[in-house]
Amino acid sequence: MLGVAALGFAFGFVIPRSDAILSARHPRQPSPVRAAAGDKTEGQRLSHVLGCRSCHGKGLTGAPMSLSASTVMAPNLTRLSKRTDAELDAAIRQGLRPDDRSELAMPSQAYAGLTDGEAASLIAYIRSLPPGGEVLAQPAYGFILRINLATGALKSQAARHVEATAPLEVDAKTAPGRHIARIACTQCHGPDLGGGEGYPAPDLTIRGYYDRKAFRSVMRTGEGLPRDMKLMSETAASSLSRLTDAEIDALYDYLIARDTRLASK
Repeated sequence: MLGVAALGFAFGFVIPRSDAILSARHPRQPSPVRAAAGDKTEGQRLSHVLGCRSCHGKGLTGAPMSLSASTVMAPNLTRLSKRTDAELDAAIRQGLRPDDRSELAMPSQAYAGLTDGEAASLIAYIRSLPPGGEVLAQPAYGFILRINLATGALKSQAARHVEATAPLEVDAKTAPGRHIARIACTQCHGPDLGGGEGYPAPDLTIRGYYDRKAFRSVMRTGEGLPRDMKLMSETAASSLSRLTDAEIDALYDYLIARDTRLASK
């Protein structure tokens, strides 16, 4: 009886529900982005800041990663020449494939904060990459991933994109730092920087932990953390160290203002 019930759960709910989520088409926002207007040197810097290599591999030629006990292939970015600028923008900032189905692991809830100019520069850089490696095929998704999708424990990127909140808005003066926080910090600290379930990093509170000099050191080297945080050390070395001095200072000013605003509530 137990086996029959399990089969009923699998074929009566999990498979059809997960198939419906995986095959659903989502409305795509029109894109004004044109790679020809972008700065590929800035796009290369942004590709580091945004952590593209942590999923797509050191040469951006694609790589496997684990998601809900399934292997998910981050695509080979050097082999996307057939995609239009609008399709690449939709993948980056909306988490949508060319056929408007949802990605599963593209952190577009963070990248949605990219300006049109930043998106254009990133796409210009991607288009400048010489083709390398192979086009990676996506293996069939495993049953655990399908269970998590069907029950809502794992959300499609389109769903995360719609549900995501943005970091707390403080004032116009700290808006540049908030922008940096959104595109560079929310992948680990959560869309509102509050950490929590499903995110590997805690609430991004820095007041009382860092002065400006110490914060700069953490962002550039990963050194000076209050405890051993391997992920932050690795992220600082590979990504956050590519932020400019002005961007790091703007981020510091925003986070201090955010802490102060939250403490007053």
